[in-house]
Amino acid sequence: MTEKREYLDFLPKKIRAALSSINPCYIDKIRELRFRVNRPLGVFLGGESRFLDAGGGLVFTPKSSAVIITAQDIREIFEAVCQYSVHSFSQELKSGFITIKGGHRIGICGTAVLGNKLETETIKHISGLSFRIARELKGCSDRIYDKVFYNRLSSVLIAGPPGSGKTTLLRDLCRRLGRKYKLSIIDERGEIAAVLNGIPLNDIGDNSDVFDGYSKPAGIETAIRVMSPQVIVCDEIGNAADTIALEQAAVCGVKIIASIHAEDMADIKKKNLNIALFDFIILLNNQGEIRDMIRIDNIENSGLHLNRYDNNDDRNLLFSGS
Repeated sequence: MTEKREYLDFLPKKIRAALSSINPCYIDKIRELRFRVNRPLGVFLGGESRFLDAGGGLVFTPKSSAVIITAQDIREIFEAVCQYSVHSFSQELKSGFITIKGGHRIGICGTAVLGNKLETETIKHISGLSFRIARELKGCSDRIYDKVFYNRLSSVLIAGPPGSGKTTLLRDLCRRLGRKYKLSIIDERGEIAAVLNGIPLNDIGDNSDVFDGYSKPAGIETAIRVMSPQVIVCDEIGNAADTIALEQAAVCGVKIIASIHAEDMADIKKKNLNIALFDFIILLNNQGEIRDMIRIDNIENSGLHLNRYDNNDDRNLLFSGS
């Protein structure tokens, strides 16, 4: 596992010191940090929410020694994330997040400043920041790769709740598949490849091309037109425009690997998504474990038939115990 702790460089000294004091067996499992004005620093380990003490302890209930985030802390972190040039990140602020070196995504909570069309132009009075911690977990996709991609290409949908490891699994599949096939990665939020100045910092395979910052529909259309990919990879699909773009890719004979926020198959079916585009669905739980690997057989007029596909030995595959 490759842990990238560049995010520590953006934090005030007292917070950085407290985080650096966390027991090593926990710090490498941190998936999210929540900074809120006048409240304790929240630390998320998988599905568990904890709070940080000044000495590096992680507790379920804040104590008097908890690290309390001040308005000044928020200002310092926000300015550092914006590289002390907030106006240079105007487009990112409209979207509500900034991706920093290493692929870590910083969500920004505050007061929206609306333009003439009532669209968000920027954010002021920043009151909260969420650090989504990216990491490379090389090998986490190996057994999925062996079952689903051995001597063939398949279209795969990876589904799970927020923080379940969908992007980490996507990233490792890119590493494996990118050794053999032509991949186009539509990295709308910069989390898969962690591109810096046009260069991917994550290992995404030698045959992978990255469309960094493109919307998924625009990136998919461009990739098909100019790079003739065998596989298109994208994260967090869900709206109608995404579905139309993926359907167009499938018509062109391109395989799709994508992720979606969903708890289970019933949740997936509520989404605006054509699951007939996929050969397999991988369901993750909030601990980063594989709940189910499902093969989809599109059979005549009876719709979609779902078959469990050798699930039992695939549990605890991603993060459990890592």
